[in-house]
Amino acid sequence: MTQEPQYYRRNLPHWQPTNGVFHLIPRLFRSLPPKALEALSFRHKQREAFLERTGYDAWERKTLLEQDRDVYFAAFDDLLDSTRTGPHWLSDPSIAQLVLNSLLYWHEQGRYKLVCATVMSNHAHIILYKIDRPLFRITQSIKTYTAKEFNLLLGRTGEHFWQRETFDHMIRNRVAFRKHVGYVLNNPVKAKLVDDWEKWPFTWLNPAFRWAVVTPSVDG
Repeated sequence: MTQEPQYYRRNLPHWQPTNGVFHLIPRLFRSLPPKALEALSFRHKQREAFLERTGYDAWERKTLLEQDRDVYFAAFDDLLDSTRTGPHWLSDPSIAQLVLNSLLYWHEQGRYKLVCATVMSNHAHIILYKIDRPLFRITQSIKTYTAKEFNLLLGRTGEHFWQRETFDHMIRNRVAFRKHVGYVLNNPVKAKLVDDWEKWPFTWLNPAFRWAVVTPSVDG
């Protein structure tokens, strides 16, 4: 049997060790203007190329590249939150709930362990770990099932629902883990949809990771 790769590349590089913790952002097909996405990607690649040419040692360069990846990640998500073009089908409560239910189904089936998830109008945030196969296989299963159900609800046939590639980010330590959990839970707050993450109906947090929730009064 051929072993599934831990690294693959389409438009973005993907490093996915089986013991990793990952923050995924699947988004709807054509949810971002291509020119805006290309400009963002171009700036990110320029920054990476610059850092590779500098005189920093390997550890410093790796740290700076990870920080730049965080900046790119935040800018990418800001684009999704702010865009008024493209589809916003996930704003339909029945469709948003279907996404959340499918994520929980695969969690219960042991395909991965879900830390938390939030469904927005044109994308979702997912943190998971203990993957039992490459991420693209996992996201493929989720997207195939949900797209079929979505198209039935919307009366569509043979049309794309999800963007093919999912943005993924590997979380490397406990501090970053708390930061990303807070980011996922507070995405509807940042978008001014609710004033408290627990009021958003399409957010789920694994009770085992309640400790990771950043309390503003304690952590600022």
